Amino acid sequence: MKKGLVSIIIVNYNGKGLLKALVDSIKKSSFKNYEIIVVDNSSSDGSQELVRKNYRDLKLVENEKNLGYSGINSALEHCNGEYILFLNNDMELDKDCIKFLVESINSDKEVVMAAPRLVNFYDRKLKSGGTWVSRAFYNGHIKGNGDAREIPYLGVGLIRRNFVDLFGYLFEPDYFIYAEDLDLGLRIRLNGKKAVFEPKAVMYHMHAVTTQKKSKAFTAFLMERNLLTTFFRIFGLNNLILFFPYILFMRLLAIIKDILSFRFATAFSRIRAIFWILLNFDTILKKRNEAQKFRKAGDSYILKVFSEKYLFRKKFIV
Repeated sequence: MKKGLVSIIIVNYNGKGLLKALVDSIKKSSFKNYEIIVVDNSSSDGSQELVRKNYRDLKLVENEKNLGYSGINSALEHCNGEYILFLNNDMELDKDCIKFLVESINSDKEVVMAAPRLVNFYDRKLKSGGTWVSRAFYNGHIKGNGDAREIPYLGVGLIRRNFVDLFGYLFEPDYFIYAEDLDLGLRIRLNGKKAVFEPKAVMYHMHAVTTQKKSKAFTAFLMERNLLTTFFRIFGLNNLILFFPYILFMRLLAIIKDILSFRFATAFSRIRAIFWILLNFDTILKKRNEAQKFRKAGDSYILKVFSEKYLFRKKFIV
């Protein structure tokens, strides 16, 4: 591990047309102490050849199959940095973004992750002023500037390598995609540490370019399954009992709304996710036991980044 070095991991799946803009923006960065690792999830569009031919200074990690965003874990053994900056491929970085993230993460030894401000790539208007999560375990982005320093999660950001090494992975390997970022953020809180929002660090995001072709039903199943799994692995027994009826009630509302909107496949996917949890509860308990080994904070500390005020201001349904 080289002190001060930032290992930048880009997760790519059929993003040949996106990689050049992102890599070029990194190379224009005012922060120069970095290395770049591209994790390719078995692309079929020639992404690997593009990297090998045009970016020989980059490391290329090729997964044999599409592992989703959890495929990012394949790059960890190739990282030499004190910090890891994990990115989607559908982004560009402001020239001072990395510098501000490094300054933010070093401002407090309890901060293990610094997250950027996300701005719409196309119109350069504000996209996100941070994130929220409710006790119903639905979550989303805050529109506007955002006023919270500590946030529950973000899907991209700078993280200390020694925290990642505690668990042996960055994103939960079995999640594939969706809610893996919230799971990471709550594991940070469980360990008594912080993820913070750094508004001066700007990334321009095309938003879900590589995942937008997924069906809403598929998305709903993975999101519900992963959110519920994280709920059971993070909280103490008392709060599991306290919040579970609320969580089920909100999912019942989501299912009813799907049915009334004739989204029957999505409603079925939510129901299927609940049954998946019931049928695989032994696996979830194992994940819970593994996570709880790293607990250094009570649930009251974790819940400081939870809020119900955003839940009904926008659609809470996936």
